[in-house]
Amino acid sequence: MRTAISAEQLRVSYDGNQVLTDVSLTIHEGEFLSVLGPNGSGKTTLIKALTGIIRDTGGQVLLFNRPLKSYRRREFARHVSFLPQNPSTTLPFMVGDIVMMGRFPYIKRFEMARPHDTQVVESAMELMNIRHLSKRHLMELSGGEVKRVFIAQAVAQEAEILFLDEPTANLDIAYQIEIFKMLKKFNQEMGKTIVLVTHDVNHAARFAERVILLKDGVIFEGGSPEAVIRRASIKAVFNTDVSIQYDSDNKPYILI
Repeated sequence: MRTAISAEQLRVSYDGNQVLTDVSLTIHEGEFLSVLGPNGSGKTTLIKALTGIIRDTGGQVLLFNRPLKSYRRREFARHVSFLPQNPSTTLPFMVGDIVMMGRFPYIKRFEMARPHDTQVVESAMELMNIRHLSKRHLMELSGGEVKRVFIAQAVAQEAEILFLDEPTANLDIAYQIEIFKMLKKFNQEMGKTIVLVTHDVNHAARFAERVILLKDGVIFEGGSPEAVIRRASIKAVFNTDVSIQYDSDNKPYILI
């Protein structure tokens, strides 16, 4: 299996405080990876470093065996898309325009969208069930609808790797499950590499192929959900005693 992204002894500091310490990680093409950890463990910093948003780092990040810093912006965006935890909801654009922004790696400045770009955007909105919202303004939408708009934008970008930071934060359970199922579909049917940060251990265990636990800026443990989601590991990372049960598919889930 081809390596999509690798980090070697990745280090990030803010104002002299070490946030990530010698993190080494390999993400394979077509993998669904969830990053778990308590607040302040370095989860968001990790994916921002892996996507080049944070550039002042130690160590090295490689994208398809090339240094991240060697990619031009448009070239990089054809490989990687990133959905932040709180995308702006005040953009003065309609939904269709926002999804079309995902085509920026392919449309040059002052160039009009081509029929293929329009087709890709329509397909992305159809996939995320937001086509009926295409003429609505973003600020008119619910939280779940906004998240679907920006995931559609990421899909329209046609990147091979999708990074998502808490894509289901502040959403009700129906939207949470809907989005995780959609991401699983992208992974299994479209071959997308999915890397997401989440606080929800049970969703991570249910949908991800591999999980890593971050604690104090280092990888505490990584592997399959069955290997990692254990009582001792959860207690050590989250400082919370839980009970581990298993569903009908032998996927672990926690009970407090």
